[in-house]
Amino acid sequence: YTLFKTFRLIQVEISFKLKGIALQTIHARELPDCYAFQNTITFNNRAHSGKIKIYFDSDTDIQECKDWHIFGSVLQKNTQYILAFDGFVILSCFASLILCTRSIVLALRLQKRFVNYFLEKYKRHVCHADRLEFINGWYVLLIISDVMTIIGSILKMEIKAKNLTSYDVCSILLGTSTLLVWVGVIRYLGYFQTYNVLILTMQASLPKVLRFCCCAGMIYLGYTFCGWIVLGPYHEK
Repeated sequence: YTLFKTFRLIQVEISFKLKGIALQTIHARELPDCYAFQNTITFNNRAHSGKIKIYFDSDTDIQECKDWHIFGSVLQKNTQYILAFDGFVILSCFASLILCTRSIVLALRLQKRFVNYFLEKYKRHVCHADRLEFINGWYVLLIISDVMTIIGSILKMEIKAKNLTSYDVCSILLGTSTLLVWVGVIRYLGYFQTYNVLILTMQASLPKVLRFCCCAGMIYLGYTFCGWIVLGPYHEK
């Protein structure tokens, strides 16, 4: 038994190796990638300030696995089903995109005819707010969601095919499109009288809520920058 005095500690290094395998990259007659990680954790107490600094260093080596005892037939079949489902999603979103775009184009044509008729009949121009009544905002929301879903699904298929590694862009597109789709579901609640009153209230109060968020956001940013300037020098990052 040895008594270890921590105040005499200067530096400690811990090194270890980790091995991993990417099973999702299995193709027909192709071995998956194997990863070897050489990790080093350093505890630095040279300053003797009462707080030990910790550093982490990792080196990665990527190579093909040398052992054929890896069975990927089930995974390959599941991958094909996922790709087929992604293709179906892309076709469905493309059809929805065409129909919603057609509705927006017809609404713009009707708006143009109404503006010309109002100008010829009453010699007055239609205000911008009245022109927006011809455009259905739900269709615009669906168009944006469909475009993001199509692009995200294509990126997902390319990532599955091991041609791209844009995981962040793909997740952002698919996540945002999912959010917009669920927001669009609110439209169907408008067919019920109780929910329709709530939706109309939300639509009427939306401009005022946005103005309130802008004012509150300024105050929030002020507190954020104040804390950043005051407490920032005491943080390691």
